[in-house]
Amino acid sequence: MYERLERPLKGADISYVQKNFDFSAAKEYGIRFLIIRAGIALSVDSQLYSHIRGAEAADIPYGFYWYSYAFSVKEARAEAAACLAAIKAYRPKYPVFYDVESNRQVSALNTRERTDIVKAFCDEVIKGGYPCGIYANPSWLLNYLKKDELVGKYDIWLANWTDDPNRPTGFDFGQTIWQWGLDRIGGMNTDGDLCYVDYPAITEKFYEGLSKPKPYPDPEPTEKFKVGDRVRVRKGARTYDGKPLASFVYDNVYTVQQVGIKGKPDYIVIGVDGMVTAAVKASDLILEKTEVKLKVGDRVRVRKGARTYDGKPLASFVYDNVYTVQQVGIKGKPNYIVIGVNGMVTAAVKASDLSLV
Repeated sequence: MYERLERPLKGADISYVQKNFDFSAAKEYGIRFLIIRAGIALSVDSQLYSHIRGAEAADIPYGFYWYSYAFSVKEARAEAAACLAAIKAYRPKYPVFYDVESNRQVSALNTRERTDIVKAFCDEVIKGGYPCGIYANPSWLLNYLKKDELVGKYDIWLANWTDDPNRPTGFDFGQTIWQWGLDRIGGMNTDGDLCYVDYPAITEKFYEGLSKPKPYPDPEPTEKFKVGDRVRVRKGARTYDGKPLASFVYDNVYTVQQVGIKGKPDYIVIGVDGMVTAAVKASDLILEKTEVKLKVGDRVRVRKGARTYDGKPLASFVYDNVYTVQQVGIKGKPNYIVIGVNGMVTAAVKASDLSLV
């Protein structure tokens, strides 16, 4: 696809984790390119613009990556719009890569859906005036995506750690960049990469004849929320004011308690049983679907944080096991589901707190 370099270039990828990254030390260490996280879902990485300024000051060419939390083509296009809006003032010498690795995408989607999501994001970014590729590990490329529809059409940045840049990966997807493992630059841990092609020359040709990308509109939330909606918080999200959230927040289901305050329509207050947990941005919430079609005999898991149908707590082990649906609905309560193991009842829960296995 591209002419390969005689010797690969040493690089690294950085995100909000590498706050106060030492770009001068990176240059001295031999780093010749950086892939900077531009964002996640619909949120811009908190260190994006600081990292761009640092890379440019050190004269280190860079590209971007965007972490996917999309569960539909519509959401993938919204993520692409968010990415394009974030980088609209820049002409990176390395591509934009779509980072696909979420376990929830594995459990909630099939191979066709995941592949369509990846293609939708990449095609939208390319239409927006930027070269685009895919960041994935071998398991995703072999098991969770339709590899033949992606490899050869989009550049591949392969994540396959051997923990030694001199010990090559055993996988060949025609990858242009390989993430080999953990490196240490200026006293800070970061991911180490090798690039096998001359991306600055490649992207220069890509940009030929293109005007500066038109400003993309700021993305709208893919869901409209109302008080009472059940929601999950996207991993990596922060409070509305940018403060970190406790790790357990991402595993539970919450109820929307307030939508908007003056001048901030995307300000959403969430909580449990009337108690406030946090105020977050609408774009950092995922609507928990309430219509789950279940039948007797279905194998299911219980969502973490769920309670019994009557609101009582469940034993912690319940969330780790697989159950069989033994009864669907009672009079006036179609979402009343009885689950159990080997004919023994474990609990009655709401349909919306179950996921099919």
